[in-house]
Amino acid sequence: MQRPCDLGIVGKGYQVVERLIAVSGEEEAGASVPKMSVGEIMLRVGNVVDAGITVREAAILMDRLDTGYLLVKSEDKLVGIFTERDAVRRVLATGLDHSRTKVADVMSFPVIGVSPETSVEDAVVLMAMHGFRRLPVVSKEGKLEGVVTITEAARALASMQKTIEELFHQLLRVVKTDEETKKPMYG
Repeated sequence: MQRPCDLGIVGKGYQVVERLIAVSGEEEAGASVPKMSVGEIMLRVGNVVDAGITVREAAILMDRLDTGYLLVKSEDKLVGIFTERDAVRRVLATGLDHSRTKVADVMSFPVIGVSPETSVEDAVVLMAMHGFRRLPVVSKEGKLEGVVTITEAARALASMQKTIEELFHQLLRVVKTDEETKKPMYG
């Protein structure tokens, strides 16, 4: 069996192509093509803060980390997410004192998370339903594993689309070559 690299398909979509080829024989038996999971594309978490910090401290940290959000924990549990949007709408627009207001008072909650096994497609549907740009990824044990962003999800879906198109073009070349040489494909 040819491997994806033998077909000239390279890049991030390699794992997808390898899995498509691996299950091609199973499809007739009713098995579906595996989907890419959020665990494969999630970002590792480095921007977790305590619920007791002030909005000013959070804004400074967001600037230093070059991020638009912070995951908020209290007593080692994920309790919310604080975003630039929260800062603008709930602090600046209402006139709250950013140096005294706690993140816990203005963060978005409750947090909806997904497991690492959740498909990218399902994560995107969930994001669209709720208007989220980020979803925490939480293990079965409740441990925060990472976060999947709409940007990473879009990249993954685009990569899968590109990989499928490349595979289709490879198949067309094989069919065209066989037609030109008038050789049976499986003979």
